[in-house]
Amino acid sequence: MSTAPGGQVWDSHWVWIAGLAFVTLVFFWEPLTSAQASIQWDAADYYYVVQKYFADEVHSGRMPFWTPYVWSGYPFLADPQVGAWYPLNWPFFVFGVLPRTIQFENFVHSLVACVGAYALAFRFVSDKRAAAFAGMCYGLCGWFVGHSSHTTMVEAAAWLPWLLLAYLCWEAAHRGQCVVWGILLSGLIVVAGHFQTTLYSFLALGLFAIARWISGPPQKLWQRSVVLLIPVGGVFLSAIHTLPGLELARQSMRATFSAITRTEGFIHPRSLLTLIYPDSYGLLSGNYRGPSDLTQYYLYAGLLLLPLAAAGLKDRSVRWIGILLAGFCVWYAVGHKGGLYYLIARLPAFSSIRAPINIWFVPTLALALLAAAGFVVITRKWPAPWVPFVLLIFAAADLFYFNSSRNPLLYARATFEELYGEKERMFENAVGSHLPPLTRFEAPEALPSFGPMSHPLDTRIEVSYGYGPLKLQRYLDYTSAMTRNPKLRDDLNVSRYYSVRNQQAVMDENPTVLPRVNFPKNLIAVRTLEESKAALERLDPHESALLPAEVSQRRQDPAATVEVVNHEPGLYRLRYRAATDSVLRLSMACFPGWQAQVNGRSLPIFCVDHTLTGLVVPAGSEEVVLRYRPTYFAAGAIATLIGLALCAVGLFVFRGQPAAGHET
Repeated sequence: MSTAPGGQVWDSHWVWIAGLAFVTLVFFWEPLTSAQASIQWDAADYYYVVQKYFADEVHSGRMPFWTPYVWSGYPFLADPQVGAWYPLNWPFFVFGVLPRTIQFENFVHSLVACVGAYALAFRFVSDKRAAAFAGMCYGLCGWFVGHSSHTTMVEAAAWLPWLLLAYLCWEAAHRGQCVVWGILLSGLIVVAGHFQTTLYSFLALGLFAIARWISGPPQKLWQRSVVLLIPVGGVFLSAIHTLPGLELARQSMRATFSAITRTEGFIHPRSLLTLIYPDSYGLLSGNYRGPSDLTQYYLYAGLLLLPLAAAGLKDRSVRWIGILLAGFCVWYAVGHKGGLYYLIARLPAFSSIRAPINIWFVPTLALALLAAAGFVVITRKWPAPWVPFVLLIFAAADLFYFNSSRNPLLYARATFEELYGEKERMFENAVGSHLPPLTRFEAPEALPSFGPMSHPLDTRIEVSYGYGPLKLQRYLDYTSAMTRNPKLRDDLNVSRYYSVRNQQAVMDENPTVLPRVNFPKNLIAVRTLEESKAALERLDPHESALLPAEVSQRRQDPAATVEVVNHEPGLYRLRYRAATDSVLRLSMACFPGWQAQVNGRSLPIFCVDHTLTGLVVPAGSEEVVLRYRPTYFAAGAIATLIGLALCAVGLFVFRGQPAAGHET
């Protein structure tokens, strides 16, 4: 129980949590209930579509490890941002995913962030009103609003205060349960699906531990080492998510990404101005004149945040937390000019992420904790009982007005149907009804005029393009070469394609399209990826195929025939006839996990034409079955189950452990 200055007793955390829930509900009321409100940008283009696709497939009795609808085939469930294994998504998967589902996910996680920041702040200031102020400043801040279209970022960042609270619990009492909860929370952050936000959350945990080492009670080194055990345990616990994701990342364009060469997504002095003047870029007035990605540069968390944070520096218990979490992260996010970015961007994992301004949720939490301490300083200086409530009401109204009511980042002021639905139906009618079976449609990458950029997943129409962060690198090489060698379009099984003539969009036919499955006439050996990539520029797939040198030395039957008996996502049944052992080419993106069998005999699979799938079939007239079984899913699932079992045992074993050490 805490006694507020002025004599009023507020003895229930639930009252304040209920108050935060009410404020958060009011904040999200319009996007949750209005017919004239919609999700937008990546929320509509990607997150809604992939969640809906996953839910629909599961409801149909299929686990969508592979999808044929984007990028000529893609390991769908290996994509971390699908969020398939994130528990808070499961109720939405069960009841079905709608566009407004994403708004409910944002609401839930803003509330999680508010309550988590409240609980963390209370551990330091022991004042529920000040803690509630910190909760609003974090959970309803500009970072969450700006990234409301980036669902996995919001989900991961919401759990940061809870992660720090678990470490603080361990530090204060040395209870094993606190470590187990920390591991569970870090695993939850990982499976939310945004690698960059996860990495920044673990960095924040490390900085928090250093700050506590400076200002907190003395502890032995092994006691501090828990800060490493928690994220390592979380990564192990989330193996069902991380192992397939790592395999995909190694095959994707991210494998060649170098953060040190990037120049976008850094904090600018003017972006810091949004902390006190939310319309400094003209975002709220409709005259935006800031950086191209407007979702990254809105930092407003209330007019009172900075003044109260400055006052909170007097509190030694949070001073170093504010200095390290805010100062270090801002120094890093300044980019090349600050110098620290040069060092951090060379570290493993950090070298593959861009836009360091996305770390701003960490400084926001630090400032919120400082502001909670400053709140206590102010209310003690002016102990009138109405002062804290005026501050809270002003903060809630301020955040609602600038971050919800007037803010175009939180939601679009139009219906989903107007923004996306009509265009998607036009695509379905124009393309789906004219596309021959077992062929694909080609268009410029993720064309927005067709509705959500991931519309092929929604319409179940096979295309050569897609939208997402982990496009396969080999496939990117291929489609890049296709702009210079149009014959590659035939190899990609494209029968219809989008083009612009006389400033009008038209759908052209491709009369020379190759069948989905075929036997190339001639074989060309390539020894390296670079040689394979270069050979695409002059390849005529009607005449030849590019193969690894070790499988190209054979007598190909130019008269061999093949037909598709049956196909579905992750499965092909083919009937072929060949006079000799011959290479069969399947127009589908090559990726580990595909297996082929003839009469129970396994056949090796390899990449042909740099990015497509090939195999050598034995002479004769046989049926070959190709099936996709993800390489690391089973191992990841077993590791996750073991991790969950160990956590359950840990919670049981440590349930009666007495506290040891010092309270904060």
